[in-house]
Amino acid sequence: MNKTDEIRRQNLEISAKFSKISAQLPKAKNIAKLFEMLFEEIEKEFNIPFVWITLTDSDNAAPIIRAIKSSAMLKNRLNVIPADLFNRILPAGLKPILANSNLQPYYKLLPPSNKYFIKSLAIVPFQSCKEIVGSWNNGDVISDRYRPEMETNLLEKLSQKVSIRLSELI
Repeated sequence: MNKTDEIRRQNLEISAKFSKISAQLPKAKNIAKLFEMLFEEIEKEFNIPFVWITLTDSDNAAPIIRAIKSSAMLKNRLNVIPADLFNRILPAGLKPILANSNLQPYYKLLPPSNKYFIKSLAIVPFQSCKEIVGSWNNGDVISDRYRPEMETNLLEKLSQKVSIRLSELI
């Protein structure tokens, strides 16, 4: 198998994993279950050691915050920050951010009760009722797991599906 075929095979495997996760979203019967399932599937399918959620302190995020705090699995994986701070950290709107250097600005997204040793990040913003209300964040100790030059289309598509399902559950 040549290098192009190997890359194509890997891309198909990654795409299939995202499709598998997307197919699970409609099964979530409430907000907490949506994020519990999302986190479990991301951790399992991609072997990601650190997954957490950052939400803004906006009115649209309030029901999501309540739901996350009610989940034993999620409550320690939550950070709530002011909406203006979130927008300064993530000025690109709904475009996922991949980073493996200059991570300090992103530390404000980390949950206060958990300390993760992170060398690379995938920050995936999502919305509820057409307002960006937060991000789910993937972190890894491997510095080249997420690099800015990597493609984010599949993450962005999954984020859109999470946003749609979230709006349906609110």
